[in-house]
Amino acid sequence: MRIIHLTAKRFLYTTADNFYIRNLAVNFARELGDDYLLVVGDMEGGDFQGIKTVNLKLRPWVSGGMLYFWSQYVYYIFWLPYFFLKNKIGKETIIFSNDSTLLPAVVFWKKLFGFKYKICSDWHMLYNNWRDKYIAQNSDYLITTSEKLRKFIVSKTKINQNKIKAVYGGVDVGPYQARSISAIRNELGLPEDKKLIAYVGLFKTMGMEKGLRTMIDALEHLPSDHMMAFIGGLDGEIGDYSEYAKSKGFAERCIFGPRQEFEKVVLYEQAMDVLAIPYPDKPHFRDYGFPMKVYEYMAAKCPILYSRLELTEEILSDCGFTFQADNPKDFAKNAYAIFDKNNREEVEKKVELAYNKVAKLTWNDKAKEIIEFLR
Repeated sequence: MRIIHLTAKRFLYTTADNFYIRNLAVNFARELGDDYLLVVGDMEGGDFQGIKTVNLKLRPWVSGGMLYFWSQYVYYIFWLPYFFLKNKIGKETIIFSNDSTLLPAVVFWKKLFGFKYKICSDWHMLYNNWRDKYIAQNSDYLITTSEKLRKFIVSKTKINQNKIKAVYGGVDVGPYQARSISAIRNELGLPEDKKLIAYVGLFKTMGMEKGLRTMIDALEHLPSDHMMAFIGGLDGEIGDYSEYAKSKGFAERCIFGPRQEFEKVVLYEQAMDVLAIPYPDKPHFRDYGFPMKVYEYMAAKCPILYSRLELTEEILSDCGFTFQADNPKDFAKNAYAIFDKNNREEVEKKVELAYNKVAKLTWNDKAKEIIEFLR
């Protein structure tokens, strides 16, 4: 079996999707060696040492809007049949991708030229358009990030449920070595005498709010020594949420930080008293937007407080603490309970359980499980 992994992503900076693709690629290559090939839109700035790659060096022809988007794909899409023909891609090859724009082209060229390769589509969400059924029904294998998304796809596209599998995981536990919280806070310039409740990650997904305002509003119901930290925003987003905190009178109790390299992300996660996933009760977060940060939070050995949505509960139901989505008062109540000395034993037990679970949900475990499913 050979896997050819396709993405039109440009690895000029770190995004959640780029991070996912790179880590999966590293571990596919580790398991398959020369039987793995990654084809990227542009790998400038990406660390792909030790991975067989084809770098198309795509550059947008124009800036902004849909023309910018499509200018990254036109060459790639029409280059694919040439690549398949030149390399005599046969039935032993599996084309793997989570790129919803490339996958229809992979299906189209297979039908047009009678290529024998198989297709594995990697699903992180539904698109709610023609692509859902077209990609799913023409994929030989499907991978999802959650059981709920797997059931959604089967129900919506009527595919054979035996060809789709939910594969959890996605973290490197190695960097999460035990360290003094006080020392980390000193290094990062964080207050050592405050209780810090944090969200670490991108502030928005596809322009959608991720519940950060709920956390800010919760400060009204928490003692003055409790603070909120938000790490991972873009400049404009940091400005918007800072203004919101100021309008609520909580500017001095909120810490905002920009997007960080992974090494710093680890430190910020380990420096906190509570790590939060405050996602709102909206279709994307409720039905298929599984937060990959769950695995990082678990590895950080920090109590996790998350909105009570079925999707996240697949992993955290027995090792996290919940609150009612979009409810600042309930967020505050359950955050405060984590600090209660009477609950210390339960908190420690859940933190340890979370770490033991995630130690078996690494990037390498995920790659192995996918490969086993495809064999």
